[in-house]
Amino acid sequence: MSYIVAFIAFPGSDKEFPVQCFRTDVTQGEEVVVRRVDGRLKLATVVRCQYLNWECNARIECKRVEAIFSNDGSITLPKGSPISVGLATSKNFAIALRSLGWVQLRSRRRIYQAIYFSENKSSISYVFIRKNGIDIQVISKQEGESVNPSGWYERSFTEGKLVRHTLAHTTFNLYEGVLRFANSFVNNEENLERYFVPQGVTRKAKGVMATPELSASYEDDEMEEIGEYPDDMLYGYHCK
Repeated sequence: MSYIVAFIAFPGSDKEFPVQCFRTDVTQGEEVVVRRVDGRLKLATVVRCQYLNWECNARIECKRVEAIFSNDGSITLPKGSPISVGLATSKNFAIALRSLGWVQLRSRRRIYQAIYFSENKSSISYVFIRKNGIDIQVISKQEGESVNPSGWYERSFTEGKLVRHTLAHTTFNLYEGVLRFANSFVNNEENLERYFVPQGVTRKAKGVMATPELSASYEDDEMEEIGEYPDDMLYGYHCK
């Protein structure tokens, strides 16, 4: 899955194709190197980026300025390609959470890729990472209560305050928004209501986009549109 999907156009064509994008520093009009479904590398121009969480078979390997071009037209990619920059993947998001002191717990629920927790003066919070979204829970802490950092998540979703965010069709980078919540919680901010407005679009029926060169699959039926965070949650938003 690719949270950020870049729509690109090849030279001499106005037709747009969706490709995986694992970096937040790609901008409209920028030239990039794309690996097609057939494995070939081609130059393309970024038309736009969206937060869609699609399963695209083609991907951006790097920016044009990062690659080496030989006289015969072959392209040499930089080491570590495809390059990942910023909070564009759940892996990078988890690393950023840990950098703020959040600790991973074990989970008996298969739906979650990972669960992290943190404690402040008055509450315990959990961040649940799903394939298609991120959930947040905050529970008031009882006197002397603490979480075993090597244990399991043992709470109930009926406790405290819970919100479920969906990655697809968010209007800003949800990973960056939830990281802002994680920082606010650690710093004992009292009013966290702005983080509990559900984001994204839930998707049910599955559709397919396909071409001989590139393809993407997605779910896009019976969409339920839900609210937006206030302006101060648009931390790091870059796609328009």
